[in-house]
Parts: sequence; C-alpha cells; structure tokens
Amino acid sequence: MPLKDHSHEVAFETTRYPPADMSPADFERFVVETLRSINQDVDDLKVTLHELVKTSDGTYDMDATMRFRLGGMDFLVLVEAKKHTHLIKREIPQILHQKVQSSGAQKGLIVSTTPFQRGALDFAKTHGIALVTVTEGRFIFETRSAMPRPLMTSQEAIERYDLPTFIAQAYRPTPEGKGTRVTLLDQRDPEHLVEVLTDVSTRI
Repeated sequence: MPLKDHSHEVAFETTRYPPADMSPADFERFVVETLRSINQDVDDLKVTLHELVKTSDGTYDMDATMRFRLGGMDFLVLVEAKKHTHLIKREIPQILHQKVQSSGAQKGLIVSTTPFQRGALDFAKTHGIALVTVTEGRFIFETRSAMPRPLMTSQEAIERYDLPTFIAQAYRPTPEGKGTRVTLLDQRDPEHLVEVLTDVSTRI
C-alpha cells in the first residue's frame, strides 16, 4: 500500500498564530524594517529592494537582498516576500534554493503572510532556507496568556502592553534535525534574526 503524500498539507507549526491583517505597503515596510533591524549587530549592512542579481544561470529580480559582514565573513541573503492568500508551496523554497546556489549567496529567506505547506517546510529545513511568517503582536500576547482574554485591537496592544503591531516567527530544524524550532523575531531584539540569517550549517 503506497504511503500517503502529506507534502501538500499545511505545516501545522506555521499556523500557530493567525495571519497578519496588513496592506501590501505595510507588508513591504515590515519586511524592510525587520531586515534593517540587525544594523547594530552586524557590520556594513545594506538592504536593497528589487535588486537584479546576476548569476551564471541568468539574472534574478529579487524582492530584496541583504549584504553584511559578521565575524570577518561576508554574507549575501536573497529574500522573497510573499503576501499571498494561499499556502506557500514547496516550489517556492526550491526555486529560491536554486538561486542561492547559482548566485553564491550564503542564505535564502522567505517572508510570508500565510502558512507553508508541509513539503515547503521540510525542503526548507533540509536545504537551509529560512522561513518566516508574519502575525500581529496582539495574537502573541493572547496565545501566551493562561486565561482567555477579549480580543484586543492593535492600538490597544501597543498602548497597554507595548506589543509590536506586527511580529514574525522563524521556522528552523531542531538541533537533532527531527523537529521544528519556532523563534519569535522582534525588531527590538534582533539577535535571533542574526542567528537565523547566519545559520548556514544545513545548506545542501
């Protein structure tokens, strides 16, 4: 009896928080501000939107690129920003992985407003592609709370609890490689994002 293919199903790890309700302009602004938030933790950071990256396979129009130095090493990160209404399929990290290889980049990063399919998450973890989803800060507070609370507006979350309007979660393999680590990425505490972007141990 053939095994059931689960690759097209939603990866439940990426559905813990509801997708962010944000405009395309808000999404682009959030992505740029998040990428630039590591400025104090790295050297010579340069974030470029819609850069044409020339490679041996042709020229790629990337949503964004990051260049920086850390520990004496130069890093190039290729960024895809996906504001979709459907699940992110396996083909998206596959194509980005090809671009990373042909460009000589150290990392690929996909930022999405929607969850990922199981096949996309598994491929990304195997090949070192960083996956990030975006939600609203108020949902983080409500999920962590032990007692049910009335749904806050974004403005109430800011005024009462100093929560960010939007916040991101990154998905990476656990140290033993069998599970998924979920890491909150707050622009006010960018060291976790630096860790995600400089983890190149699983590139295959």
